[in-house]
Amino acid sequence: MLDEGNAQNLMETPDAPPPEQKSNRTFWIVGGIMAGLVFLTLVCMAVYFLVIAPRIAAQRSAAQATIEAGNAQALQQLTLTAQAALFSPTPQNTPLPLATGTTVPNTPIPSPTPVIAVNTAVSTATNDPATLAALQTQLAFQMSSTGLAAMGTQTSLAGGGMPPTGFFDEVGLPTMIILALALIVVIFLARRLRKSPSK
Repeated sequence: MLDEGNAQNLMETPDAPPPEQKSNRTFWIVGGIMAGLVFLTLVCMAVYFLVIAPRIAAQRSAAQATIEAGNAQALQQLTLTAQAALFSPTPQNTPLPLATGTTVPNTPIPSPTPVIAVNTAVSTATNDPATLAALQTQLAFQMSSTGLAAMGTQTSLAGGGMPPTGFFDEVGLPTMIILALALIVVIFLARRLRKSPSK
């Protein structure tokens, strides 16, 4: 058991005052760096959304308009070429030949064997250069019209791959890089603060 004197000494000794807490400079430095990073990120995002993004959108729309104008001009040229090739001058009035005095018998001659109709392929070979050019131009026009229609449905259906939506497309590359660097800095600062001795 304790003596009364020892108990009195223990009771009379006041507790030592806790040490004064010094201002944590490291905390304020890290806080300032983080606030600076957030501010720089906001400034970069504002510059991107207010200056760079509208310029890129205007360039894309101008390029698309140029492509569409070129396609329309090519289609118009093909149409005019096809129409020019298919043009035939109006024939001049030529007198009809007079009827001659030949007679055609009206009585049919019966055939002892039955006649069977068979479809055979008939090729109409023509050596006229104007007709060949007209047929080639018409074929080229039909092929280009079909090709343009197929390209239009292909781009509207497939879109050349995946649709242009998602987090990366909306935020952009500069913002992603800034966020990645900020997270790396946070990781290193957290490790350093954990290892530093508490004061």
